[in-house]
Amino acid sequence: MEGFPLRWSLRSEQIWDPHGDHLGLRLSVERTDEAHRELILEFPFKEMPGGKTERPDVDREGLADIIRRAIDAGWKPKSRGRPFTFQV
Repeated sequence: MEGFPLRWSLRSEQIWDPHGDHLGLRLSVERTDEAHRELILEFPFKEMPGGKTERPDVDREGLADIIRRAIDAGWKPKSRGRPFTFQV
């Protein structure tokens, strides 16, 4: 990204939260040069017939655009605080 290096990693596969809600694939995005606010990208799973779910395809080339959209939505990579969650 412009002005600071970022790295991303898998935070979790499909999980169910304590309230029974379905959470999709989650990626963690962090700055590599300093410890600042983490971005969590949530990719929803696709519902399939029979109540099954399909894993989303994550386009590596499209991640930069998704991160820019998260910045537009309020993620401030230079700030500190709780992780910022952005649903794709």
